Amino acid sequence: MTLHQGGMVDTPSGEWWSIIMQDHGSIGRMIALVPITWDNGFPLIGLPGNLRKAPNTWIKPDTGHTADPRPLFARGDNFDSPKLDPVWQWNHVPDDSKWSLTEKPGVLRLYSLPADSFWMARNSLTQRPMGPESVTTVELDVSGLHARDTAGLALLNAPYAWIGVAKTADGAMVQMFDQTNGRLTSGPASPARVWLRVACNFDSEEAVFSWSSDGKRFTPLGEAFVMVFQLITFQGVRAALFNYNASGQPGGYADFDNYAVDEPRARGIERVIPVGKTITLTSGADGSLLATDTQKLSLVNVSPAPGVANPSTRFQVIDLGKGRVALMTANGLFVSAGDDGVVLKDLAENTPGAAESLQWVNLMRGDTMLMSLTNYRYLTTRPNAPGPVTVAATGPDPDRRDGACFRWQAVY
Repeated sequence: MTLHQGGMVDTPSGEWWSIIMQDHGSIGRMIALVPITWDNGFPLIGLPGNLRKAPNTWIKPDTGHTADPRPLFARGDNFDSPKLDPVWQWNHVPDDSKWSLTEKPGVLRLYSLPADSFWMARNSLTQRPMGPESVTTVELDVSGLHARDTAGLALLNAPYAWIGVAKTADGAMVQMFDQTNGRLTSGPASPARVWLRVACNFDSEEAVFSWSSDGKRFTPLGEAFVMVFQLITFQGVRAALFNYNASGQPGGYADFDNYAVDEPRARGIERVIPVGKTITLTSGADGSLLATDTQKLSLVNVSPAPGVANPSTRFQVIDLGKGRVALMTANGLFVSAGDDGVVLKDLAENTPGAAESLQWVNLMRGDTMLMSLTNYRYLTTRPNAPGPVTVAATGPDPDRRDGACFRWQAVY
């Protein structure tokens, strides 16, 4: 999940920030906002102490303004406007004579153009699905389809998948196609009006297609589609409305209406840094807990003891500003990471220094990493081997089971 490609902005207060992209699996490149430090007239990503490294947890820029959060675009569309909302994008340069919002007001009418597959279909209208989870539903009137037309709802990617209605000389049928294995799954004969749905989970990278004849009861069709990160189209997966004709000639039309996007986990699973709270930290690798060894004055990981309240596993999160924290033990010592390893120090009345400063890093799936400002590496346990904690990890393993990723829980 490396940062790459972006720009720079400054705020009225004199802060400098970079708006930059970061890869996040099949959902594509997400926008990150990270601070900039100037070094001899040259801009560097990050803050003093960890230049060129930019965790995705930061305070908001000081712009001099406050505003309630609101979405940039309305994702749903009932197509009542005579113009397309700016959230939509065509997958190719469109043939404007083959689509309309005014021919039948209140619907998007797509005329089919010749194509041998969805991949080559013209006039496919797309928008980005939302993470970490979103459910997209659209109503489709197929009474205007001609033989060899196929219209429906797709996930444009490489590989791609779609659910839709295919028209033959004998009638229309609901189908689902998965390009991964070339499998075409046929459902029942299609009524003139159907509702098509795809539920995307970008944590599991799976999408489930389903359909309905009444817009209420949905039936899955085909196997779950595995969404992947790819550089063939240099983009993440995109939801698409399409209609093409496989005969080599133009065909009929499909009317789309009531495009709706539901976000059951719109806030994701990230949480704010628990500054001022007393927490426990559990390893995602083996369920062990970070704890203090007061005899050796070191930080260790221990196996949890069910039902036992253990003060040695509790840490107060001290706010050091700009996403950095110190961890204070129940007896007032501080976790310190330096040349002598991860130890416990009595700072008396002194302010925590670089060795006691940890960059709090939230990962996209709810994990937390703690980066030392002495060597820019992360607190790490040895999975299934309780003992001393080191500061050696350079980043998370994909399965989050390397001992450097933790889950925190507030005690009070």
